[in-house]
Amino acid sequence: MESHESNEGVKLTDQALKNLNETRKWTMFISIVGFVFVALMVLIALFIGSVMSNLPTGSSMPISKGFATVIYLVIAAIYFFPIYYLYKFSAHMKIGIVSRSQEDIDIAFKNLNAHYKFLGVLVAIVIAFYVFVLIGITAFGALVGA
Repeated sequence: MESHESNEGVKLTDQALKNLNETRKWTMFISIVGFVFVALMVLIALFIGSVMSNLPTGSSMPISKGFATVIYLVIAAIYFFPIYYLYKFSAHMKIGIVSRSQEDIDIAFKNLNAHYKFLGVLVAIVIAFYVFVLIGITAFGALVGA
């Protein structure tokens, strides 16, 4: 990683620090709410089997209890990482602003970068999945219609 140490480098003005502090407060709020939702998803995963067991006997479920548990746990794990990076951004930005620590501000931005990288890769995977499904549906439709 390259470091540019000179008096001509980018400096954070008081207004920039004020805006970063405001952003930090919102990212902390969003990350805490995100952690709550991750915890709820894990709880749902743990209890979905018993909920599905209590359904009326005549109703058929398209997926098994174990599969539903795994799906909820996977979704919770995927959701955890961007929320964690957002939390780390907020925590280090607070320390960096209060103590004027360049190291903590750098770490904060590193975590914000990781947050958006994770989301970008996730969006790319979801788009690729949708394209794959669309091609599969089209191919299946062509086979059935022929």
